[in-house]
Amino acid sequence: MILDHSPPISTLRDEAAVRWGFLEDETDACAVVSERMELVYLNALARVLTPPQWFAKRCFEVLPATDEQCAWQCPTIVAVHQAEDITYCEESLHGDDASVVILGTAVIPLARVREDESRALLLFRHKDESCDEVGFQKKLLEDASRLQARVTSHFV
Repeated sequence: MILDHSPPISTLRDEAAVRWGFLEDETDACAVVSERMELVYLNALARVLTPPQWFAKRCFEVLPATDEQCAWQCPTIVAVHQAEDITYCEESLHGDDASVVILGTAVIPLARVREDESRALLLFRHKDESCDEVGFQKKLLEDASRLQARVTSHFV
C-alpha cells in the first residue's frame, strides 16, 4: 500500500489563491502555470475562460481549443519551457457556437520569484482582427514587463 502524504488539492488551491490573489486587480486575464502547464492560479477574468474544475489541470485540457494536438506544438508551452525573457504568442479559443477568440499571450517567466510549482505567468489580451499587429504586440509586451516587475517586487 502506498501512502499519499501530499496535501489535499483544496489546500494547494487555497495556498495558490493567497500567494497569487493580488492578480485579481489586473485588467487582463492572467494564469499562473507549472512546468507541466498545470493551472496553478487564474484571476477572475481568466476563470471566465475555463470550466469550474480548472485547478491543477493542464491548460490544453481546459481551454476551449479544437486542435487536440496543440499540446505538442503550442508556442506558449515552448516559451514556458525555453524562454528566459517575456515572449509573445497567440492562443485561439473556440466557443460552443463555433466562434473563435484570438488572445495575444505574453509568457512571463517566473524563475526569479517562484518558491512553489509556478513556472510562468500568462497574460492574455483579446486581439481584435482589425488591430495594428505591431502596436498590439508592443503594448502587450510593455504591460507584461510592468506586471513582471510588480510580481517580482511582490515576492521580494
